[in-house]
Amino acid sequence: MSTVASMSDAPGRYHCLLAVVRSAGGYPALLVDYAYAWAASDALVHVMTLPEAAHADAAAARDAHARPDGACGPDLATANAVRDSLLARGLNSTAALLPYANADKGFTSAVADAAISLGADVVLTCYPGLAHLAHVLPCSVLYLPADGSRRFRIPPRRIFVASDESASARGAFGEARRLAGEDAQLREACVSFEPATPVVPGSATIMLAATHHGDTLAHAILQAAREWRADLLVLGTHDPARQARWRFGSVASAVTLLTDMPLLVVPQKC
Repeated sequence: MSTVASMSDAPGRYHCLLAVVRSAGGYPALLVDYAYAWAASDALVHVMTLPEAAHADAAAARDAHARPDGACGPDLATANAVRDSLLARGLNSTAALLPYANADKGFTSAVADAAISLGADVVLTCYPGLAHLAHVLPCSVLYLPADGSRRFRIPPRRIFVASDESASARGAFGEARRLAGEDAQLREACVSFEPATPVVPGSATIMLAATHHGDTLAHAILQAAREWRADLLVLGTHDPARQARWRFGSVASAVTLLTDMPLLVVPQKC
């Protein structure tokens, strides 16, 4: 296991974290390390999961919650392991099944309801589809790819913020700066498809162009972040009712599907 420094005394700390883990699959080491690194010393980490069968069958979710105490042990195995790891590191933590009382609501709605009910400061997850929840939540969503636990430093030492110079992007940069504190390097990049885009030498704000005409904006953002050797990529997401140059909600969803590095999606209201 990698050595991870706690941010309990750093400015970029969270006090209520919701960690959403898979009920089946490997141990989410990257998620555990981030929860530990970004939690304040008095933080509470709520680890939640949904029975794997419930993703396709709402009735399965209701049945799991209706079982006698102890009968859902296999479904909670990963959540319990994450909780125990955090407890061993000195963090208050709980493990539970996601509330799933309404058959008309899907998995993402259950996560959103839980985050709002708990008053979460941030949602951490290995599920790519949850990144778009930043549209409807008052908190950021950190997506952590399953294969990145040995390649990125935690807490992140190089934080890359993709920008379209909007209010949403400025909010994302502010949150990234808060998390960076005095120890991490921070870079804001306006990613462009224009080859003649000017670059300001020595500036923390840069312009980067996509190398191939057919590249999507998501590819251009990831390309720029990889070239800078970023540990964390940060994007803002716009209110769906507002107009924006990049339509960041769609961009964030596309980046989530392609990314191999940790991605923090920050809602405009943050």
